[in-house]
Amino acid sequence: MYGLKMKKEYLIEILYYGRMNDARTFDTAIRGRIGLIDADTYELLGYANLVSTTQITYEGFINWHINEDFDKGKAAEYINNLEFTKLQEKCYLYNFENIEEKEIPVIVNPLSEANIWVEFNEEDSTKGYKQVSLFDLDI
Repeated sequence: MYGLKMKKEYLIEILYYGRMNDARTFDTAIRGRIGLIDADTYELLGYANLVSTTQITYEGFINWHINEDFDKGKAAEYINNLEFTKLQEKCYLYNFENIEEKEIPVIVNPLSEANIWVEFNEEDSTKGYKQVSLFDLDI
């Protein structure tokens, strides 16, 4: 199975807040069910079907990344400081369907790795944990 590595802040937006795509600076031919992997910890946090890619502008790529830490003002400043040729570069949205959270995350052990993609066998992954609070326990 292929897994797409990304920063956890964007994974959370995809898994819990309805964001249905990821923005990248290059296209991919990979399609189908993929794992969604935290780039820092290699935790497999969920799955999605990668159904298509859509070409966007570099400005669109920068604006996709707007969040609490990178607001519209910072994005506009970043774009204003870019060279014209950089703004002409093509970028892509990876469009997802059927996004689902993995109940118990696991740490993947990559079979191979290329940039943002990891190939892995989920059965060979290290079991994770599920956080439980006192309010979840039947006492």
